[in-house]
Formats: sequence, structure tokens, C-alpha cells
Amino acid sequence: MYFGPFYFDTKEIFLIIATLLLGLALLFDWPIWWFDKQTLLTITILMLVTKGLLPAIHNEAYFILALITIFLTLYMPIFQVILFYLIAFMFFRLLRVI
Repeated sequence: MYFGPFYFDTKEIFLIIATLLLGLALLFDWPIWWFDKQTLLTITILMLVTKGLLPAIHNEAYFILALITIFLTLYMPIFQVILFYLIAFMFFRLLRVI
């Protein structure tokens, strides 16, 4: 979808909508079962930035990395999850998986 001079893929639109909804949930204190709203907002913004900077990412491998990262937020602290995401993303880029 073209929005002025910018092109947004469906995945970026989904991440933008998810970020907006998580921000509203954090603002209005809506419950999200099992997940921490602040952690999910941080992860979605990080994913939006990495997906926006590298638009030629293969979707399947990135989707699996995103799912694993989101489910790791249930059990691990945010620093370790971000570290896992960035290191796995770097290895995927170096090994040309993504």
C-alpha cells in the first residue's frame, strides 16, 4: 500500500496496528492475559524497526523468529528476550536465512 512516497507491506501495517492497540491497552489499562503489555510493546516496536529497515526479509523465517520471541516473553526477562532477538536476527542475516 502506498501512503504518499512510502510503501507499506501488509506485515508493516499489521505491526503498526499491533503497536497502536498495545499502546491503547497500556494507556487504558486493558488486560492482556499472560503477557506484560510494556514488554509486548517494546518487542513490537523493535520488530517494526527491524522489519522497516530491511524490507527484503524472507517472511517465513522472520515469522518463526517473531513467534519464538513473543512466547519467550512469557518466561524470560525483557533484556534476555531482546538479546535473543537481536543475536538470532544477526545470525539469520549472516547465514542468509533472512
